[in-house]
Amino acid sequence: DRLSVTVPSELGAALRALAKTRKDTVSTVVTDAIAHEIRLAALDRALAQADKRFGAIPEALVTHAESELKRAMAAPRRRPRRR
Repeated sequence: DRLSVTVPSELGAALRALAKTRKDTVSTVVTDAIAHEIRLAALDRALAQADKRFGAIPEALVTHAESELKRAMAAPRRRPRRR
């Protein structure tokens, strides 16, 4: 499908620079960004449906999960031994 969009000149320049850095076309970068936004919107809908069906996740559990994630990300990674 062919679309025509207008963006601020700074955004257009940044988009072209990003495409060049990735050795890709502007169309590919834009297509990837649109697909990403569509997946995020679908995830938002699914999470809203889950909240409606099962109730929201308790804030204390979210806070605990966030702290566990931060701790795990800060821990040094172990490399598997080569045989």
